[in-house]
Amino acid sequence: MRNLLRRTSLLAAAVLLATALLSSDFSADPAGAATLYRRPAARRVVRPFRSRVSRSAVRALAGIGDDVWARLRSCESGGRYGTNTGNGFYGAYQFHPRTWRTLGFPGLPHQAPPEMQDEAARKLQARSGWGQWPVCSRRIGAR
Repeated sequence: MRNLLRRTSLLAAAVLLATALLSSDFSADPAGAATLYRRPAARRVVRPFRSRVSRSAVRALAGIGDDVWARLRSCESGGRYGTNTGNGFYGAYQFHPRTWRTLGFPGLPHQAPPEMQDEAARKLQARSGWGQWPVCSRRIGAR
């Protein structure tokens, strides 16, 4: 009987409290919380345009001749533009198809004419440096 009376009184108190809270302008936030915890508006910082050319590419561009590209081609694919080694890399400079498409060229590299492959290699080197051909660029002394 005692438990029943205790439960009933607790239930009545909860109902009265809920009714009082719902009828008032009660807020769950502490007083002044809206001003204390408000985040400042994001400021947009305008930065000057930065070129996407690597430092090693800029340094190396000064001394690049056709001889370097011929040596790189020879190291990568034996100088053959139609090379398809079966390892997922194609053409004279052993391009990955995703890299080839990112540079804006259609199809697969080994199916492209030599001039297009040479242009793609120069474009990639200017954008990313000699690190795209790590072993051969060291062998030929390009980096």
